Amino acid sequence: MYEDDNVEKFSKKIGDVAFAIQSLSKNQLDVNELYIEVMKIKDFDEITLRDAFNHLVQHEILTKAFMAKNANLRKIWVQNYVNQHCYRPDC
Repeated sequence: MYEDDNVEKFSKKIGDVAFAIQSLSKNQLDVNELYIEVMKIKDFDEITLRDAFNHLVQHEILTKAFMAKNANLRKIWVQNYVNQHCYRPDC
């Protein structure tokens, strides 16, 4: 009976580890998907969108919030990013 308890505890631990790994993989940033979504945004040049993409890649929490937004809110986010971070004369 003692051996059965150990096997059961070990099985539960393995299940917990598998669940944790699965949760982490679901929570990972898909950089390719992010790039596609950023580049879909209308009315901005490619360089501006590239800069916004690069910024998002470096800030995971911002990226998660960005990806949760609809197309209109993403566009507003990029405009706010440009207003705060753009130092080029053509901005």
